[in-house]
Amino acid sequence: MSYRKIFWGVMLVMIGILFILKNTGAIYFNWHTVWNLWPLLLILWGISLIPVKDWIKITLSIATVIIAFFAIQQYGDNSRWNWRFNWDEDRDVVKIDRDEDDSNAMMNVTQTLTEEFDSTFRYAKLNLNIGVGEFDIRDTTSKLVVLDRSGSQGTYSMTTTDQDSTKEINVSLNKAEFKGEIKNEVRMRLNPKPIWDLGLNIGAAEVNFDLSSFKTRNILIEGGASDIEVKVGGLLPQSYINIKAGAASITLKIPKEVGAQITNNTFMASKSFDGFKKVDSHLYQTPDYATNSRKININMEAGMARIDVIRY
Repeated sequence: MSYRKIFWGVMLVMIGILFILKNTGAIYFNWHTVWNLWPLLLILWGISLIPVKDWIKITLSIATVIIAFFAIQQYGDNSRWNWRFNWDEDRDVVKIDRDEDDSNAMMNVTQTLTEEFDSTFRYAKLNLNIGVGEFDIRDTTSKLVVLDRSGSQGTYSMTTTDQDSTKEINVSLNKAEFKGEIKNEVRMRLNPKPIWDLGLNIGAAEVNFDLSSFKTRNILIEGGASDIEVKVGGLLPQSYINIKAGAASITLKIPKEVGAQITNNTFMASKSFDGFKKVDSHLYQTPDYATNSRKININMEAGMARIDVIRY
């Protein structure tokens, strides 16, 4: 049996086990550390191209992985980020709590950002850069956007621009020196009235989006070593979902009453497309795609990924 089948099969199994153990709380690690290991993929790919026997490639690959993890454990920067501040404004609320008697205590940063809803804008565009951590969108609000954040380091900023009938919201993590264990939980609520375009740069994060209550026209998700779950409602005649990820676990939920098409451009991915027929080497469609008045068009690009598309 070839090196590629053995090694990459084992790698996918290990990544799947890692996701399961983290999701069940059996172990803890932060996705920022995993993202820092991405150059391993280039090294392992290079080893697979060396013209030597397969057992030598497997030995080199295992040794490389072990050395990389030990190096990060031994020489990685595990010190705490320890500066702090207090900031209060009408629109942005930031609070930081810390035990003054413990210099190594983790800070707790709580923050709320809001943008008021203006009915003169038919469209809303959300550009979001969340870095690492856990991110959730599901509930509605009478405001345009509400962001509630709890974390150990850094803060977010929100800016808006107006163009014709579109309100554009930019949310990004302010620059900070991240060290040690990172906690970052972001919960967002959106107004269901506008037609939404979402551009999300999630780095290495755990993402859960329930967008079934929102009219989403375009969704772009770019991530590294991420755990991504997205549920959409298909409330528009045409909508588009574009997912670009590295070593990721991706679950996409779409309604059965909507026609859907998947363009699958993945590298060494394990995939399950519920209710889809293979039309071409990279193209999958639901049987009613051509005749359905509502369509969801999905484009996926990923590395070593587990991809599930579920019709609910």
